[in-house]
Amino acid sequence: MPPWKLVLDEEAFQFFARCPAALRRRLLKAFETLRNDPYRQPDYEVRDSTGRSLSVWAFKPFLIAYWLDSFVTEIRIVNIEPVRF
Repeated sequence: MPPWKLVLDEEAFQFFARCPAALRRRLLKAFETLRNDPYRQPDYEVRDSTGRSLSVWAFKPFLIAYWLDSFVTEIRIVNIEPVRF
């Protein structure tokens, strides 16, 4: 099992909890993929309100924004958005 832990902020968790079961399973697959390869190349990067660089990964049908806290080996998922491709 990878040493990285997933940490969802409250908004991302609420989004996850509101999703239908099939989409939750899809998100869980995305989370596991990210845990296994946290340094994967993001699709793009944005800055949050504090200036922190966030990686954004397009995992159909979602955009998942996160940052890596390498010191404590945590993947901080700060936003999940549904998108249509």
